[in-house]
Amino acid sequence: MKTIKQLMSSPVVMATVETTVEKLRILMNTHDVGAVPITAEGNDAEIIGIVTDTDLRNVKDASLPVMAVMSTKLCFVNADDSGATAANLMLKNGIHHLLVTEDGRLAGILSAVDLLKLVASKPVTFQPHLFFV
Repeated sequence: MKTIKQLMSSPVVMATVETTVEKLRILMNTHDVGAVPITAEGNDAEIIGIVTDTDLRNVKDASLPVMAVMSTKLCFVNADDSGATAANLMLKNGIHHLLVTEDGRLAGILSAVDLLKLVASKPVTFQPHLFFV
């Protein structure tokens, strides 16, 4: 089974608490990412939150700072862990993104879509009891 390091997105696109929702939407769109860790000061500062595309979906006031919409529920996983470990952590916590660490530093982000791509890449065997209507 592939490790998280083989599945994660890296380098990580970051933002600070002062970033507005509007600027964060542009940043996420430009880099084609679904989640951005938020720091208090800069890329080397401690991560204090995360904003996902779901968090931004219903935000009407684009001038709000991301601090107003970010989640502070952060889940970390090690880069050498398996995809199964990550999937279990996502299910247990009801989340779709994990922050990936390696040697004590942020190394990437793993999304539920990354795990789905892993599953979809496996050969499918015919199972006559499964069908679509």
